Amino acid sequence: MHITWLFRKKRALGNFSIEQSFQEVVNVWPEETKPVWIEATQFSEGWLNRWNIIRQTRTLETDVLHITGDIHFAALAWPKWRQNRPQVVLTIHDIGFLHDHIGWKRWLMKKIWIAWPLRCVDQLITVSEATKEAVLKEASWFDPQKITVIPTVVPQHFKPRNTEPHNPKPIALHIGVAENKNLCRHAEALRSLDIHLRIIGEPSDADHSMLKQLGVEYSTQSKLTDAEMQEAYATSDLLLFASTLEGFGMPILEAQMVGLPVITSHIAPMNEVAGDGALLCDPLDCNAIRGCIERVTSDAQLREKLIQKGTANCRRFSPEESARMMHQLYKGM
Repeated sequence: MHITWLFRKKRALGNFSIEQSFQEVVNVWPEETKPVWIEATQFSEGWLNRWNIIRQTRTLETDVLHITGDIHFAALAWPKWRQNRPQVVLTIHDIGFLHDHIGWKRWLMKKIWIAWPLRCVDQLITVSEATKEAVLKEASWFDPQKITVIPTVVPQHFKPRNTEPHNPKPIALHIGVAENKNLCRHAEALRSLDIHLRIIGEPSDADHSMLKQLGVEYSTQSKLTDAEMQEAYATSDLLLFASTLEGFGMPILEAQMVGLPVITSHIAPMNEVAGDGALLCDPLDCNAIRGCIERVTSDAQLREKLIQKGTANCRRFSPEESARMMHQLYKGM
């Protein structure tokens, strides 16, 4: 069986979580013949570029075409009425992008990235039960029996740290500056606490003003290499990830791999991903977030318990298990 993985065009700087996850899977692929890795020739910006991606997809000769994420519309190259078409698999990581639009723009995004592509796919993979439910909410006509949940693989380059850091004051690590990352409520929860907030990302001018007004001590870093990201985790005292919306929540697993206590949201998929290796809180309640921070920073036994359970939780997201599930899905088509 000839299998082709189609990826979005990779930028010089950007988020490569999709590519990293699939690389971990192919490294442990259960057959000697591995899937062929193809990258889109265009960035997914503008109608002409998207049309060219569809045209490129139509030229691919393969038994199974797996569109690995982001460029969902590439599935439009192979509607089910076309003869001699490959079996088409699509992975949807999240559909949070729909919340960025209203009115006709949301309607159009839903058609191009969800409804129309799903008419063309034979099997759908989602990375969490939460993403599966979100997709079915937007496309209730799609057959749930054709959806397989295969979690994103935690990058194996993250390694357990040797010891906990000895910082002058605890460092809470916050990753991302999009609205759903909940920076404002994190900052409000930290007000008057003697804790340093380490932000990975580039806060807006409004974010800087808010942080200064609340009197939160903070620093920022961005565009980190894998090694620098490992260092950021390893030298922090906890991960503060009470996000309001995620398709998966990879920072939870990355922190658990390194050995950080994790505070995250009590809603899916964060609670699903974290297992019992995190303190869960209401992401809309600053007092609940603050209470978790105070518990983690004041209780050494709790920190050790969360670290141990987090390490064990990561085993659920091994490359071997994802490779087995994906290989089995292809064979059954």
